[in-house]
Amino acid sequence: MTWTNIAFDCLKEQRLETIVYVPDIVLADLINRIEADAYFTAISPTREEEGVGIICGAFLGGKRGVLMMQNSGIGNAANAIAGLVIPCQIPFIMVINPRGDLGEFNPAQVGMGQALRPVLDGLGIQHFTVEQEDALAPTLTGASKLAFSTDRPVAVILSPLLTGGKTAP
Repeated sequence: MTWTNIAFDCLKEQRLETIVYVPDIVLADLINRIEADAYFTAISPTREEEGVGIICGAFLGGKRGVLMMQNSGIGNAANAIAGLVIPCQIPFIMVINPRGDLGEFNPAQVGMGQALRPVLDGLGIQHFTVEQEDALAPTLTGASKLAFSTDRPVAVILSPLLTGGKTAP
């Protein structure tokens, strides 16, 4: 079973039906499966902070959500998270593909790669990095339970050790 199959099954098991994503090649197989399944509502906004707004609206409508993005997206979404999500206690899961990490070929990605965890820490968002397939389901399940029992977002970072990362064009 691939990591994308594990993640797909886990999202469904945790009733995370609103999936908001900014397109990403590493997450593409998972996104394609989600889009093909009528259980999910998949939405692709132009920017990550717009995705935060969509996730918040879905939650207010009774739907659990996930925001999938590269780590650079946390820089775009930080203000919406700090100004809306945290004070209004909106829970959701962030699934993050970290660029600027192991095997990175684009030096422009390294800065945000180094800032990802400190930014999440600064926002008070607990985060967990998954490096192996056998840790993915328990981490996504635990993150979902944590988020929705505490009314806070939780981030799951998918290491290139798990996904293979993005390779040079």
